[in-house]
Amino acid sequence: MIQQISFEQTFVTSLEKFMGKADKFIKSYYAGVSEQDQVKEIMCEARLLALDVDLEQLEIEYQMYSDKKDLMADCDDSAWW
Repeated sequence: MIQQISFEQTFVTSLEKFMGKADKFIKSYYAGVSEQDQVKEIMCEARLLALDVDLEQLEIEYQMYSDKKDLMADCDDSAWW
């Protein structure tokens, strides 16, 4: 049986990608070769991670709203009185 990808799984995947980039940044920082561009890049990645989480939550809420709206429309259509 195929299961829908959960919000948590999507978040963990995004977090793993971010952690890989952050680890690379930290290693270059301690090696003394970090530059201002790298700092900007990691900050951008952190913002993107936060946006991904917010977008996922919005998508979940929209899907729940759409499902409820469809269910209510189906109930009205099947009313016999």
